[in-house]
Amino acid sequence: MSNEYYNIEKILDRKKVSGKIHYKIKWEGYPMDQCTWEPLENLENVKALVDEYNQNHSTKNNQPKGKKNNTLLNKKRKEENKQKNHENENNLKQIKNQIKNQIKKNNNKDPSYKIDNSLKNVVTVKKQDETMMALVDKIEKNEELVKEFISTEELRRRNPWILLDFYESKIKFT
Repeated sequence: MSNEYYNIEKILDRKKVSGKIHYKIKWEGYPMDQCTWEPLENLENVKALVDEYNQNHSTKNNQPKGKKNNTLLNKKRKEENKQKNHENENNLKQIKNQIKNQIKKNNNKDPSYKIDNSLKNVVTVKKQDETMMALVDKIEKNEELVKEFISTEELRRRNPWILLDFYESKIKFT
């Protein structure tokens, strides 16, 4: 064990390492890139400095600063996120039901507005010139499955459900 002592300019941070609290030390006369993490037992001669740091940077349960170990807070956030996701899903269902109802009304009013059941699903969408195009799986009269590009505007008229299903499958709630 060396008897050399170095002067501490400042304690910058603290963290737990293997169950023990370590302090990030800025050494007097040394640049920031030479700061080190020191366990408490190496800082016995500067106990007052450590106590001052702890008092000024106290967190609940004396957890190291920056450590997100607040389980109650994390649980609350998870619960809030879960509720928001649930609300978003309910909003999507509500919108989908409103669209269904509107389509039913339009079907009754406008005989030209019918769902094209030969269109099965959207594979992908792309922008072609200034038009959004959807690559769809379509069943031909001979029961053969083919892929065909259709403008999303036309697809909304012919079968908006598959377009809506495609976009819903791409939504990720965080």
